[in-house]
Amino acid sequence: MKLAFVKMPPTYADWYKQPFLGISYISSYLESKGYECNLFDAYYHSWSYDELYDKVMEYEPDVIGITAMTYEVIRASQFAEDVKKERNITAIVGGPHVTALPERTLDEFDAFDFGVHGEGEFTALELLKAIENNGDFSSIKGLVYRDDNNQVKVNKERPWITGEELSEIPYPGYHFYYGSNPKALVNKNDYYVMYSNRGCPYSCKYCMTVLGKKVRARSPEHVIGEMEFAIKTYGAHTFCFEDEIFLFPSNRTSTILQMMIDRGLPKKIRWSGLTRPGLVDEEIIDLAKKAGCYMLGMGVESGDDKILKATDHLSVGVEQIEKSVKLIQSKGINVGAFYILGHPFETRETLDKTADLAVRLNTSTVAVGIMVPYPGTAVYNMAKKGEAGYTLLSENWSDYDKYFGGVLAIEDLPIKLLEKYQKKIIINFYFKNFRFIELFSYIWAHRTGLFFALKRWLFPKESSKTTIPVPSKFNFIK
Repeated sequence: MKLAFVKMPPTYADWYKQPFLGISYISSYLESKGYECNLFDAYYHSWSYDELYDKVMEYEPDVIGITAMTYEVIRASQFAEDVKKERNITAIVGGPHVTALPERTLDEFDAFDFGVHGEGEFTALELLKAIENNGDFSSIKGLVYRDDNNQVKVNKERPWITGEELSEIPYPGYHFYYGSNPKALVNKNDYYVMYSNRGCPYSCKYCMTVLGKKVRARSPEHVIGEMEFAIKTYGAHTFCFEDEIFLFPSNRTSTILQMMIDRGLPKKIRWSGLTRPGLVDEEIIDLAKKAGCYMLGMGVESGDDKILKATDHLSVGVEQIEKSVKLIQSKGINVGAFYILGHPFETRETLDKTADLAVRLNTSTVAVGIMVPYPGTAVYNMAKKGEAGYTLLSENWSDYDKYFGGVLAIEDLPIKLLEKYQKKIIINFYFKNFRFIELFSYIWAHRTGLFFALKRWLFPKESSKTTIPVPSKFNFIK
């Protein structure tokens, strides 16, 4: 049985080019169980839809597994449908969207034969065995399927993979990306992305915590082992920890950082990860710097204390955010800040506070998104109920994009105003801090997305013609 794992092409936001961890883990795990696998990441390789199709068809798979976020799921369904026209295959969908809406996903998209909600490694293995042996699908946890009467059935959730089990799963299958080149990352800017743990214990209203709220940690030895393997095998020199939060102030984190130092890794590599203002501890930041940390990302989200409290984002306020950022910067570590516009009960006043905070913090990088009510989040449920000044405009999943979506109406804050603030914050961030050269670098790096935005703002009707067709069974909200 030949398996093809697929990541759809980018629409416009093609600046985050790094291997995709989810399907990399699943492919390497199934390969270790004797299955022939290949990975087709059109996002990473900048393939068009047609190029992706041609490469998958040339491989001649028996099964395709497509990972899809909400804004990708319609295109993923179309891709599965197109492949099925030419080849008798089984199509499986995984990722955040089907995890949030398992029954609805298969009900809306006939091209998907199965869906995996939750982590995919163990569910995928059991599913493939059942397909091979004409077995029973009803007992496979984490699976959504159609029964003999073509009725969609959602099985029980699969327990989250434990930390001990994570330490036994093979390293992600990056050989599918880098091929036989033993030093693929030498003299390249590609990140080697990895998890040291999965899960997030917090309950931010705009996040669906796709990997669960229970943090499951790999052993320090397994984490360091992967880093050393990546250095030796791929020539990796820049690591990015994709954990929801990497720098927990804990004995385990300290052990990992000290092992990096003891093994001499800071002389060979640098790394980045995520933290939270309430977790910034001077002792752990000092150790991180010694261990080779050059960048820490932080979800600041808003410059207003009431907004932060209302979204359950932080247990601290703006003052603590400023102290945390200054502490990290004082240790010679860059900070990347992330903001969202359109929180529950957002006003122009709170938007101005966010704009002012972004300038004041003067972090190394800034990213400003507009609130999207992703399925599985509290914001989605609030929008469907018309709470917090929200009105859900549409369930055309292709529009569920944090930069150019516009599926959420907010009382007294039209989408055009939020887009105006989005541009204002980015421009002021660079101009008021006299970072003009960096602004031009930002514009060049994001030129594809900016061109898409300019076309959308100037020619909204023309831009709408490029929207992916929506299945007729979609339940639009008027």
